Amino acid sequence: MNCVNCGAFLTDMDLDYCPNCGYNVLIQKKVDYLSKSFYNQGLEKASIRDLSGAIACLKQSLIYDKRNIKARNLLGLVYFETGEVVSALSEWVISKNLQPARNLATEYINKLQANRNRLNAINETIRKYNNALMLCREGHEDMAAIKLRRILSQNPKLIKGYHLLALIQMKNHEWNKARRTLKKAARIDKTNTTTLRFLREVDEQTGVTTNLEKSKKGLFHSNKASKQDTDIFASEQVVQQPVYKERSGLSAFFILMAGIAAGVGAFWLLAAPAIRQGIYKEANQQIVQYSESLASQAAELTKAQSDAKEATESADEVSQQLTSEQAKSKSYQALLQAYAAYQQKSLDDAALELQNVQQDVLSDSQKTIYNTISQAVNSGNTGSSDTSDDESDDSGEYDDSEY
Repeated sequence: MNCVNCGAFLTDMDLDYCPNCGYNVLIQKKVDYLSKSFYNQGLEKASIRDLSGAIACLKQSLIYDKRNIKARNLLGLVYFETGEVVSALSEWVISKNLQPARNLATEYINKLQANRNRLNAINETIRKYNNALMLCREGHEDMAAIKLRRILSQNPKLIKGYHLLALIQMKNHEWNKARRTLKKAARIDKTNTTTLRFLREVDEQTGVTTNLEKSKKGLFHSNKASKQDTDIFASEQVVQQPVYKERSGLSAFFILMAGIAAGVGAFWLLAAPAIRQGIYKEANQQIVQYSESLASQAAELTKAQSDAKEATESADEVSQQLTSEQAKSKSYQALLQAYAAYQQKSLDDAALELQNVQQDVLSDSQKTIYNTISQAVNSGNTGSSDTSDDESDDSGEYDDSEY
């Protein structure tokens, strides 16, 4: 340990001050002691696969001393064991920057980067896990469960994947499947609080307590029994002289046929189930692939239908706007021609053009022009009718006088 004031190496750990600068290093020694103590606790917990407790202890160790390289490297290993590869790499990179030389973190990073396929597979599983989480939030639990099974087959240490899959199974009331999934997660981290909380819920729903401890009694008992059987067989062995007996050709033929029949029967009993199981497994994989492709095609079809509907609605809107604009243009043109005829005192032509004008599309100023031309046309028609009446009167008077 070095002095925080001058950087000198503290040789005598019993002194409470730095022999080089005289700085009080008592608090520094206590902090270093606490950091190492938490590191030892984390190491003990990691050795018995209490990974959650190990992570808590190692984080506490780094809070007291962020330069505790051993604690940081061990924290990265624990993260890697739980499937958190990104967090593990982050801790190892920080450790390498703090101590570039003679650091195990460099070896860990090189080993991980050397196997690019393994690293790419892990990154792909993390991406697929995030996708499965989004599917769950959208309500597609079945597709998420299929993806999670594939993820866990590629990365069997991803505890978050086990938790999400167990949560989906619990939602579907598949309690036994959820128990098996959570037991797999417990083999990786025995004291994970999420795993234990889910198991407690499963136990309450099924009324059966889950036993996470492996039974070793049967194993020892079987070994002892096999040893006793071996001794018994050795004590009861008797040496017998071989007896030669002549066998006829017919008996040899029957023995050969019996051997062939036994071989066929053994093949049917042993190999055929394995072959059938392989065929069933391949068929199930194809069914899963078809289901995924059908789901993706259905989603694409739904999206295409929605896009087509939006395009149709937008086309209708454009068509309506175009029709409206054409009506406006036609009305404006008719009004313009009516105004031109009005200027030339051709009220009949103006009246014909006014019939093609739609008043509801005109502005206020255009409506004023329309009303002016309309009044002029109406007054002109009225004047012409009066004139014709006068002419008829005059003709009548002329006829009477001639008569």
